[in-house]
Order: sequence, then structure tokens, then C-alpha cells
Amino acid sequence: MTDVNPSMSATPARPTLLTVICILSFIMGAWGIFSGFQNLVVDQTVALDKARVEMEQARADLGEQASGLPGKMLDSAMDLAEKTAANATPIGISTIVLSLISLFGVWQMWNLRKNGFWLYVLSSVAGLATTVYFLGGSMVAILSVGFAGFFSLVFIILYAVNLKHMH
Repeated sequence: MTDVNPSMSATPARPTLLTVICILSFIMGAWGIFSGFQNLVVDQTVALDKARVEMEQARADLGEQASGLPGKMLDSAMDLAEKTAANATPIGISTIVLSLISLFGVWQMWNLRKNGFWLYVLSSVAGLATTVYFLGGSMVAILSVGFAGFFSLVFIILYAVNLKHMH
């Protein structure tokens, strides 16, 4: 007679931390796809005109301070809005493609496959690089890349900690 222990399954259990960060990554990947499609279908001239009006209002609200650092930040933000509008289609396509690669990598890590980690790292680094490529090195663009890069690094580290549970 063979004893079968149901608690001794063939597939190892996914750690809770890995489950949580995968779910968060699934949500962000879906948001990336939505954002990419939005870049493709939204009329960028309307968005740019709206940004110009908001920047001029902010500049008027600043008064004399508009000539200092706050004014430079507004100029940088307007430059970013113009570059985003000019490159909306390639930004949208790259966002969709990189989000799909990221989602595939996360799905593999969800299934405890190590190669998903490298796809996730590739898509994260490529996402930061394409942002710099299309939006340039303005102050606001660099701050944006730094902010996104920080969270990408945190997630990469959290996934790397869980590599020992993957095969």
C-alpha cells in the first residue's frame, strides 16, 4: 500500500512576497498597456494645448518666483510635454511592447521560472532607456526617470531575493 501525503505536492509553494510583488507587477503591466494605447489614440495637440494653458497659469501664479528654479521647472515640464506629444506614437508602441515583455516575465516568475526575472530586468531597463531616448535630458525627464528607476530597482531587488525559490 502506498501512502500519499497531499501536503507533499510536486510543485513548490510560491512565497508570499513573490506573490505580492507579482500581483503588483501584473497591475502595473496592465496599466502600462492601457497607457500605451492611450498614447496612441489620444489627440496629442489637445493635450499639449491644455498643458500650455496650465503652465502659463502656474507661471502667472508664481509671479516674481517664475524667474528662479520654479520657472526653470515649468520650462522643463513644458519641454517634456512637447517631446511627449511629438513622440506619442513611438512612446505608445514601446510602452505596450515593454509592458507585454514585463508581464510575460512576471507570469514566468509567478510560475517559479527564473528566466522571467531576466525578461523583467530587460523590460525595466529598456523602459528607462526609451524614456531618456524619447524625452531627452530635461530636469523633469531626469526626475521622472529617477523616480521610475528607484521603483524598478526596488522590484528587481525583491525579485532577486526570490530567485532561490525559482528553477
